[in-house]
Amino acid sequence: MVSVATRLRATALACCLVRASCAWTGLLGLSFESDTPVEAKSLHCPSGFISGIRIRYGRTNQEDRDLYDFKLKCQNRWTSWSGLFFKSEVEDKTWECPSKMYVTGMEVKRGRREWGDKDTYDFKLQCSGVWQNFIGMKFGGEQEHASSECPSGEGSSGLKVFRGFVDWGDKDLYEFDLNCKSISQNLASIRGLPDLKMLGLPRNTLLWNGEQLGTWLEALGLGQLAPSFMWHNVNGGTVFLLTEEHLRDLGFTLVGDRLYFIELLTQLYDDIVQWSASLGVQLATHPVPPLRQLGLSLQPTSWTVKDVCKVLKAVGLGEYMELFVEHRVQGDVLFNLTEENLKEMGIEKVGDRLLIADIVQTLYEQVTGWQQQQVSKPQLLQLSGA
Repeated sequence: MVSVATRLRATALACCLVRASCAWTGLLGLSFESDTPVEAKSLHCPSGFISGIRIRYGRTNQEDRDLYDFKLKCQNRWTSWSGLFFKSEVEDKTWECPSKMYVTGMEVKRGRREWGDKDTYDFKLQCSGVWQNFIGMKFGGEQEHASSECPSGEGSSGLKVFRGFVDWGDKDLYEFDLNCKSISQNLASIRGLPDLKMLGLPRNTLLWNGEQLGTWLEALGLGQLAPSFMWHNVNGGTVFLLTEEHLRDLGFTLVGDRLYFIELLTQLYDDIVQWSASLGVQLATHPVPPLRQLGLSLQPTSWTVKDVCKVLKAVGLGEYMELFVEHRVQGDVLFNLTEENLKEMGIEKVGDRLLIADIVQTLYEQVTGWQQQQVSKPQLLQLSGA
């Protein structure tokens, strides 16, 4: 007898043959069977790539059913729920990729507790080639895990979910399939970016200074906004952190212009990710200055206000040292500091607020080991022109 999993794989292959090229990566490889008709649902981003996922879990104690439902974030907008049968919600968790990153892979682990016939799952996303943490769904009794990644130069734009039920033991089993598409084809399908080479701009946009960013704005027909970007110290290292609210502060008065610019930033980021991948290098965020050379403890929560000011001076933001002293911003509150706090303190320039917030976040990630993924010591594209 042909297994349910084999039939699922055959269905996926048939879908591939119907199309000119198959964009589905294939089932993850988790254990899967069903005594009832398999429930299958698909979610797709109309344009662009998946940038986040929301998962809700329900448990019906009388029938011992473990129910999951899913929705995707496509850039800045959420899809509807997948439509899988669902009730008795227990928890609802969300994970979003960091700014301007998108999903390129997914890992799922399956757990089983025979006492109570409880089947649980937890999920981990890969964002622009970097594996994140597990979302943290209720989970126990790990049995297996499996993962899938988009090919190099592609991002995920869809997710297919299969659910089966086995009467013996009241087992709820799930399988998944990612849909991937070419980054370059996605860029070609929407309004194109100006040719950076013709503009005399470096391909590594993270290195752009304010004037070079102004040149790009001119090519987009937004040159009248370049002086505002310059005044606010927005450059290639901070432009990808801009939100629609920031754009209002920078002079984007028209809704359509703001939305258009956000789409262009996404395209530009996709372009540099694809370029860096082709070179075998990894994009780096704002580098934290070497703490030991500054005479600082590797535990920032122990820093005094003067210690915090040493970091500000090292990254070229010494003009704000007095404000940090006045507002008593020391190490034990540093990681709670928000951009809104910085604005309240009197830091008016959008780019400077974003730079401080991003360095604090990078420092937090280093301290907590969030970026401890193994890489074969690739060259880093830093924000200081090496």
